[in-house]
Amino acid sequence: MFVDLSLPIQSHWRYPLKRDMVSSFEKGDAWQVSEFTMKSHWFSHIDFPRHTGLEYPDSDQFPLEYYNGRASVLHVKKQRIAMHAITREDLATAAMGKHLHPILLIRTDWGLETSWETKAFWDDAPYLTDDAILWIKEQNPTAVAFDFPQDYTIRLLQQRAVAPEEQKTHTILLRNNILLIEYLTNFHAIGSDECEFICLPLNFKQIDGCPVRAVARV
Repeated sequence: MFVDLSLPIQSHWRYPLKRDMVSSFEKGDAWQVSEFTMKSHWFSHIDFPRHTGLEYPDSDQFPLEYYNGRASVLHVKKQRIAMHAITREDLATAAMGKHLHPILLIRTDWGLETSWETKAFWDDAPYLTDDAILWIKEQNPTAVAFDFPQDYTIRLLQQRAVAPEEQKTHTILLRNNILLIEYLTNFHAIGSDECEFICLPLNFKQIDGCPVRAVARV
């Protein structure tokens, strides 16, 4: 069975997606052809280190095997997850007794509580503390994925520019070649502590990031 972990690409207040019909049957054309304009870090997407600086590697340096394969699901269980600062202890508890695979999926089920289409999903989301990010780095994964906006300052992007140094997952993890797969969903539907994780960005050359179709095979 496959579980779709990707957000739908649709009109959204945060992402001014442009979608036009280049040709259509209504206009008498022989084919229907759509045109899309969107940024590389919108919706469910993967970050490569080049996102944070010219001196860091781009997508060409990471084969598909680097961010596809066996994944461990770490379920952070809290009575109240909104605005929760996820700590090292939270992640260690979620990982207790598990063999950790090279890919980590950090599960909070925040999307079950608050729709990703609302501003509250972004403004009131749980987030990782610096010590939690360091814990992830210490596990030496190749990639880590999240079902919530993982840096506190992501919620500030609608108000001002945010530097990489203000998003520690990007400086502590991404700059150490631990790839980030952001804004996924449906981790609860995996139904297991592990799965085969499949994450496929388009085959752009030398890119900083790309929307993905991510699925779990369980």
